[in-house]
Amino acid sequence: MNILLTGPAKLITEWLDACKEHDCVVYARGMKKKLDESVHVVHALDEAPPVDLIIDLHVRESKNRRIILGDILSDVSPDAPILCNTVATTATNLVSRIGAGDRIIGLAALPGLIASDVVEISFPYGARHGHQEIVTDFFASIGKRVEVVRDEVGMVTPRLLAVMINEAVLVCQQDLVGSEAVDALLAKAMQDGGPLAWGHRIGWRNLYTVLSAMHEELGGERYRPASLLKKMALVE
Repeated sequence: MNILLTGPAKLITEWLDACKEHDCVVYARGMKKKLDESVHVVHALDEAPPVDLIIDLHVRESKNRRIILGDILSDVSPDAPILCNTVATTATNLVSRIGAGDRIIGLAALPGLIASDVVEISFPYGARHGHQEIVTDFFASIGKRVEVVRDEVGMVTPRLLAVMINEAVLVCQQDLVGSEAVDALLAKAMQDGGPLAWGHRIGWRNLYTVLSAMHEELGGERYRPASLLKKMALVE
């Protein structure tokens, strides 16, 4: 399968490794960090081969992301579905801003999550699920099972992780215990590192973006980013 990826370099690198059995090309418009020289990078879509699937890994909403998605809608085959990272928005909201109708499919993508054998996707409100089979087959080819979840900000795994990490930061902020102790206490329960280790892996800016979006959309103090987490995001 020919796959076009776009987004931040860290996430793209993780996904390129997971998709190494496929032919991948990266649309690098607006990308600040350089990828390995072995990666097939294009800066204009007319330089890219025909593609079967697009994966947009941007976490934050931005003008650059909207431009890139506009380029894709204009210049890439309308038969290719577009998996869009919707941890800080919804697939429905993306469709309302850029169009694309049934081509957009929401995706839960944060650094570290690709290691799971389950991938969360969502469909815009009222959209047909016409591309679900090709997406399911793609993920099966890289050893992942698809779980369709409701189209909500944060989806499921990112929401739970963000709230847990935010609570761990609050514990540290209130000097209840040190950061190393927090991770040591919860590392076994989380199986792959404590909440602060996960926070570092995901990225404090990414977490602040997700929590802020959830707090705006869903309300509730449990989604309000800790002031220390905000500072960590600002200096990352």
